[in-house]
Amino acid sequence: GVLVLDVVVAMFKRSFLWNLSIFTLMFLQGVLGNTLDTEQKDDENSQRSDQVAVSLSFGSEFCHIYTAKLDIEKLTLPKDILDLAAAENDTDIDAAITYTVIGTSPLCKDCFSFSGNKLQLIKNLTPAMIQSSLAMVVIQGTQNETTSCVVLNIHIDHEYHNPRLAKDFYKTELKSENGTTWTIDPAFGKFTATTSDTKIENNLFNFTLNSDDDFDVSTSFRLSQSQGQETSLELSDEFDIGKLPKDGTISFFIEISDVSDPAKASRSLITVNYPTKPDLNTTPSATLTSETAISCKIQEDPSISTGAVVLVLVCILAIALFGWIGYAYLNPNTSSGRFLIRNRPGAERMREDGEYIQI
Repeated sequence: GVLVLDVVVAMFKRSFLWNLSIFTLMFLQGVLGNTLDTEQKDDENSQRSDQVAVSLSFGSEFCHIYTAKLDIEKLTLPKDILDLAAAENDTDIDAAITYTVIGTSPLCKDCFSFSGNKLQLIKNLTPAMIQSSLAMVVIQGTQNETTSCVVLNIHIDHEYHNPRLAKDFYKTELKSENGTTWTIDPAFGKFTATTSDTKIENNLFNFTLNSDDDFDVSTSFRLSQSQGQETSLELSDEFDIGKLPKDGTISFFIEISDVSDPAKASRSLITVNYPTKPDLNTTPSATLTSETAISCKIQEDPSISTGAVVLVLVCILAIALFGWIGYAYLNPNTSSGRFLIRNRPGAERMREDGEYIQI
């Protein structure tokens, strides 16, 4: 019965379930953040340094877990990470040992390789590994068909930087040739986000426009793309300069954040100036007379209605009429006074009765 049990255990160790159990153990260790040895070895078996020396104990039913530290700011490739050797109590210590990287988490294909008994980092870590600050590597040593398993947790030291645009402040104007079609002049071109994280390649960023409560920037402006490494500022399809604030200046922010870590963000201020009354830039073909100029002014200014103009003219005529009547009444010996006397109400009736004597 014991022999059958040993055979079953040996087959299990070489099966898919064996590899699956290794990854499960690796995951649990990463979540709990503890450096544990399933054989309950002392803490002296867990090492934290730039290069870890590990003694493999073949025939063990458990994976041994070790910890290493990696400073990628000073990294040169290839980098020795782990030095593996057979344990001193190994009865077949002179037998050849084959080392294999079973897997990594996060996935980093072909990042690790063996040079003899040394585990080396041979290519740059993936952005996912750098951003998580932890890489887990599962290693298997094989000697005479007997295996030993090691889980290596690599703590990654990395200095984080927020993405930024080339400038913190941008300024431009809105201009038009005909009063209906507007352009951003000078145009900003492309807003390109950069970061000092040189170890992370091909970073993706989110771009958004933000404004205060008094002005909704999305009604007038938009970005050519909201995610990527660069974008540009455009006028929206529904742009109407009449909907902009009346003071002729608006300011809003363009915010940049890392897709993988939105907390890493920055923003730049954009200020746009524009005319409060659109300049149509029209030139008259001839010199205008005073009457034509007044007429054009009335037509250009929609606030002056035709009814208001008629009312003003009527008032002017009424004032002139009453002024003339007053002058003629107070000065009867003048031409205006005699005209008013001859044409006053009742003058014709007096002539018929013979009571009227012309002076």
